[in-house]
Parts: sequence; structure tokens; C-alpha cells
Amino acid sequence: MKQLLTILLLLTSSLMMTAREKKEKKPVEPFDRGIGMPNSCFIPKGSVGGGLSVSYTNYSLGNSPEDVGYKMLFSLIQDVKGTLNSFGVSPYLSYFVADNISVGARFDYDRSGFSLGGLNLKLTDELEFNINNINYLKQGYAGALTVRDYIPIAGSKRFAMFAELQAAGSYAQAESYKIDNTDKFGTYQDIYQFSLGVVPGITCFVTNETAIEISVGVLGFEYQKVIQTTNQVEVSVMENSKANFKINLLSINLGLSVYIPTGAHRMKKNAKAQIVEKDEIY
Repeated sequence: MKQLLTILLLLTSSLMMTAREKKEKKPVEPFDRGIGMPNSCFIPKGSVGGGLSVSYTNYSLGNSPEDVGYKMLFSLIQDVKGTLNSFGVSPYLSYFVADNISVGARFDYDRSGFSLGGLNLKLTDELEFNINNINYLKQGYAGALTVRDYIPIAGSKRFAMFAELQAAGSYAQAESYKIDNTDKFGTYQDIYQFSLGVVPGITCFVTNETAIEISVGVLGFEYQKVIQTTNQVEVSVMENSKANFKINLLSINLGLSVYIPTGAHRMKKNAKAQIVEKDEIY
């Protein structure tokens, strides 16, 4: 009986040691999703990028004496007469400090104006409001420093995603006023703003050096200070800050950019062209 118990103990211990050894021989491999630094070069180090975007809009309301379009859309708003226009220009320049990574600067100028010649708000037959000679004008200047990182899609040299970090500051002036006979009543504003944001997007090269880009603002922090003076007498100050963690559909941008290789990359291209010319001559 003692011998049988001894044999059972030996078998049990050997089985436990074998199971432990098998467990130790099977290392758990970490799960890798395959997301890492791109191996392919989308835009080489030393390249210079730049572009310019211009926008202009102009709306005119109530030019026709029989303009009933707004009466059909808004039964309460009648006899609308006014104009709305805006203009914006945005040049930018970037330099690639490494493959697929660039630093740059951007400048924006925007000007918008609104003039309401007349508006009739009729709530009931007895309750009616007339508004006329209301004007609004705003122009602003903004500058931003950017850092952008490109990630080629499936190793492509034509399509890539990018993420851009922006640090921007702006200054704007705005005034809203009403002219009553010869008197002018209004409010003047100085607007200071600072923002930090992340802008993702997609780049598609249509030629070797020209690309179309689409970007949209997603994350950002914004601080704004407004100093307002009414009728050159009353002064008020407003400060606000906010953080955005959602897609801003109003910040979708479509642009055209040019990327020019410099240094050795430019020389290699010229050398290839010279080799082709020599082959054609001979």
C-alpha cells in the first residue's frame, strides 16, 4: 500500500511539473494591429510647400419690386432689402524638417459686411415692427504656426492622411451701427482670440508636385476677449473660453497646395532628365 501511494505521488508531481513546463514554454505574443510609423516616404525631407486660397461671396436681397420669394419662405418676414458680402485670402508656407513631417506658418485675412436696408416683421395685424438702415462690418487678421505629420495610405505616394497641430492668434475689428437721419448710433468691437487645434485631413497628388487637400477641424481650445464700446460712451468687456471635441462641419476646407523638392531630391530629378535626354540623342 505504501508503495502504491508513493507511485501515485510521483506521478502527480511529474504531471504538475510537465504542465508547468508547457505553460512556461508558451509565451503570450502581444497583439499588434499593424499601426506604426510609415516606412514609405510620401514627401521627402527638405521639400518646400505653399499655397493660397481665396474666397468671395455676395448676396443681394429684395432687388426686385415683386420679390415674393422670402414672403413664401417666411410668412412673418416681408419687404426684405439688404446685401451680404465676404472676402477672405489665406496664404501659407511649410518646410519639411523630416520625411513626412513639416512645420509651417499660415496667414488669414477676412472681411465681411452686412447691410439691411429694410425689413418688416409682421406678427399680427396689430403687431408689426419695421427695421431699417442696420449695418455691420468686420475685418480680421490671423496668424498660425503649424506642425503636420503625413501617413501614406497603404504605402501610396499619391494618397495620404495627415494630422496638423495649429496654434493661432487673431485680431479683428467689428462695428454695427444704425443711421437715423443724420445721426449715427452703433457699437465698436476689438476682438482678440487665441486657439489650439488638431486638424485631420486627406491629401491627393494630382501631379508630381501639386496636391488637393481636404481638412476638417475636430479638437480645439479657444479663448476670446471682446472689448466693446457703444456710442463712444459705454465700455464693456467679455471673455470666454471653450473646448471642442467634435467635428465642426463649418470648418471643412478644400485647398490646392504645391510641394517642391529641394536639395538632393531636386538634383536627382534633374539628373534623370539629363540621362533621358542623352539617351534620346544617342
